[in-house]
Amino acid sequence: MPPSIAERILQPQVPEQRRILFLAEYAPDESAPCAKTFPGDGGYPAYHFSIWQLLGELGYQMRSSAQPTSALFARGNVDFVFSLYNRMPLNQSEVLVSAFCEYARIPYLGAPPGIRALAEDKWLSKLAARALGIPCPDGIPYSDEAALEAAPLFAGPYFIKDRFGAGSEGITAQSLQDTWSGAKAVAAQRLREGVPVLVEQFAPGIDVTVPILGDTMPLILGHVHPRSDKAGNILTEDLKMDDPLGYELLMLDGVADDICRDALALWSATGPMDYLRIDYRYDPHTGQRQFLEFNLCCYLGADGAIGLAAAAHGLSLSGVLGHVVEHALGRQCGSRQHLKWVL
Repeated sequence: MPPSIAERILQPQVPEQRRILFLAEYAPDESAPCAKTFPGDGGYPAYHFSIWQLLGELGYQMRSSAQPTSALFARGNVDFVFSLYNRMPLNQSEVLVSAFCEYARIPYLGAPPGIRALAEDKWLSKLAARALGIPCPDGIPYSDEAALEAAPLFAGPYFIKDRFGAGSEGITAQSLQDTWSGAKAVAAQRLREGVPVLVEQFAPGIDVTVPILGDTMPLILGHVHPRSDKAGNILTEDLKMDDPLGYELLMLDGVADDICRDALALWSATGPMDYLRIDYRYDPHTGQRQFLEFNLCCYLGADGAIGLAAAAHGLSLSGVLGHVVEHALGRQCGSRQHLKWVL
């Protein structure tokens, strides 16, 4: 019998000898280690503080900074960068910290910059998934209003989303439109705000996310449904940020093997990664799945999809954090020894 997921979880090795730089917008100040205040919704300070605290309780030596550029100057002072930065006021911000770490040659959490860039682009990631045999909804990207004069070749209903970005940013109830004229108006408004958009053929059903931890082969923790009370069961930005309805575990016996094959195909092409989610639309009536995106800096809280799915395997959030740190260190051990500066 193969080992269970709990048996495959990596344990921290000599954590007292590992110096971690924790990067997050609301990372606690080293001189005053407590949760910061936040003027809006979302609970980010408490979330960032809890992850920082748990890593320290695992025995790692913790440094902390709210400045992503700290990674550029950390070489020699830290052994690993644990970054939760994925929303910054710049385009394709998820790539920044990993690129800094590659420049400074410091191991870091997540995946290489090129893979982070692929995951950040909801259009190119679908093209890659489709090339791997993973079903995806039809779609077309738009970067200027003039291009909207050419309607998609696929029929509605239409779903309009930001091409880049995290946390379902920009998605509202108006993102689902029955007609092209309605979709065109929503897309045009977003383009006027300077945001490239992706228009897709709406996939009926519900959202299903698949939390995965890195290992020699990916550890698929289960299938989780983020609840929605919106038309079409869509997941809007306010639902993502406030999370009033929460998550539930689903048993997807009829499609579980297909999702496993998807994960293995994506992993073979883009891995190794330390932790991720693969997001789908799933139609319970037909059993059809449609790939939406994969997320490499997803929420790690105990009340989120990863925490919920991990708990079903008897795993604590501390266990998850220790595993992803150790996997990240292991996959990057010696990976830069062949490099030299060319000046």
